[in-house]
Amino acid sequence: MKKILLSISAVMAMMAMTATFSACSSDDEQKPSTYSQLTLDGVKSNYVDSEESGTRAISVTGDVLKTFWTTTDLVTVYKNNWQDKIGELHPTSDTSGSATPTKTKLEGDHFITDGLKEGDALNLIYPRATWEYTNQDGTWETISKNYDYATANVSVVYIDASANNKVYGTTALFGAAQQAIARFTLLDTNNTAFNTTELTITTAGNQLVKKCSFNGTATDKGGALVIKPSAATNVFYVAIRNDNEAADQYTLTAKSSDGKVYSYTRSNVTLTKGTFKKYKVTMRLQDDTYTERDAYIDGGEEVWD
Repeated sequence: MKKILLSISAVMAMMAMTATFSACSSDDEQKPSTYSQLTLDGVKSNYVDSEESGTRAISVTGDVLKTFWTTTDLVTVYKNNWQDKIGELHPTSDTSGSATPTKTKLEGDHFITDGLKEGDALNLIYPRATWEYTNQDGTWETISKNYDYATANVSVVYIDASANNKVYGTTALFGAAQQAIARFTLLDTNNTAFNTTELTITTAGNQLVKKCSFNGTATDKGGALVIKPSAATNVFYVAIRNDNEAADQYTLTAKSSDGKVYSYTRSNVTLTKGTFKKYKVTMRLQDDTYTERDAYIDGGEEVWD
């Protein structure tokens, strides 16, 4: 059974967070004078699986999602309402085998801490400091590394100057994921795999988000998401953020190996942020006429045919 890394959960956990800053002076007058190490506890939230009784994850074994941290995960830290980047954090261990896989210790060196004071907010974003949904390749591994966005805000409540500038903060909880994850399994009318090297996704509401600012406001949206795998496949994992919160009409379009264009359109589809949904889609020649049947569930997948 193939394993694919993902991250997803239905119940939010809360953990107290402690940040430690070890102040030192800089030899470079062009840089701020205070640098420190920052350590804190990080808690991931889960995606809600539409059919798997509320599991959340960024690791998939079969159809079950498992949420955990790896040491290559990246958390970027800002202050002043996302205006100033002050450093980066990484998990100290892989939590895939842990009894509490959504929780980890995050650490980072060379944090810029000039002017940090009690009451300041620290803004955290995972998994990278560029919030966009373009250039996806349809794999779960790439979503986990680049498109599984979640944010957390921490307030500094006390700085103990007598204890090596130890900083106490509120809970660092990465809340609900900022996008839905959809798995599309493409089939032809003979119920066999429809392999393609490019999948295009559009909606009638034309609100698919391409890029966001750190506060979650779309800065580029509308048009199509184009997914390009490294090799022809019929299974696509796609991170989708749709600013049209209501049910929307989705159209999938792809070319077959002989260059013919196939598509499928489904009405009343709701892809809510923080959910993971699985679809089995029967692709049809673009010029063919067909009657859209009511969707039904088959083996945990919603069938579109």
